[in-house]
Amino acid sequence: MKKMNAMLAVVEQSASQCTKNLKELATCFKKDTGDFLGVKKTYTAREGYADDPSKRGFKRVVSTVDEKIEALQKELLAHLTDLFSIERTNSIGAAKVPLVVEGHDFGELTAIELMRLKSFLMREEFEQIYNAIPVRSDAEEWARTTDSDYEGREIWETPLIKGVAKTSENEEVILKDPNLNPESLPANYVAKTTVKRRTVEVGDYTAQTFSGEWNLRQRSELLRRRAILLKAVIEALKVVNDVEAVASDIQVEALLNYIHYGK
Repeated sequence: MKKMNAMLAVVEQSASQCTKNLKELATCFKKDTGDFLGVKKTYTAREGYADDPSKRGFKRVVSTVDEKIEALQKELLAHLTDLFSIERTNSIGAAKVPLVVEGHDFGELTAIELMRLKSFLMREEFEQIYNAIPVRSDAEEWARTTDSDYEGREIWETPLIKGVAKTSENEEVILKDPNLNPESLPANYVAKTTVKRRTVEVGDYTAQTFSGEWNLRQRSELLRRRAILLKAVIEALKVVNDVEAVASDIQVEALLNYIHYGK
């Protein structure tokens, strides 16, 4: 078991890093949403028609929400384990109350631990992160991807779109004169022409979108669980604090006189 002085130093350092990483994750969820989306496009020109590389493309899904949340969880696990150990050490002998939410038992906590947990859950960074979790569009159909490029990752895909690329071509057509015999035209005869447009198939394409985002229900459920846990912590605080207050030994007036007047 760590000594308190060593644990305090570790928590001070991890708290600073944790705050930095929380802010970075909030920014990522808000601004780097393109990292959670990918696309794959193919194109094959038909015989006799020029290739069009602009119709081909591949953008890989850089990250997934699950990967970001997993990294956050690992960091918070180490930081909070030490943080709450400090608070428990500082409140040895204090009254404790069980914290149970939706059948999940989180142990018996003291008032100091509950206050720390309440403060932690109410941090602005978590509000920013959880509300900004990127979500997939409900307007599209999604299925877990079978693409080998994303094996082992929580990636979803839209159905593969297949189609034919088309274009219009101009064709000059000679107009027939019903008053003339095509086999005995005058020597100086100039036939009238017109231009007809026709649609031709020039190539075959496919397109598919990939996503490492959550769906809307996942984000909503996370926000619900956080709200319920916070409510349970507040209720537990009411229970554990329902005791007679004990006056502190600290001489507050003497302390303030020392600070302000040097007495």
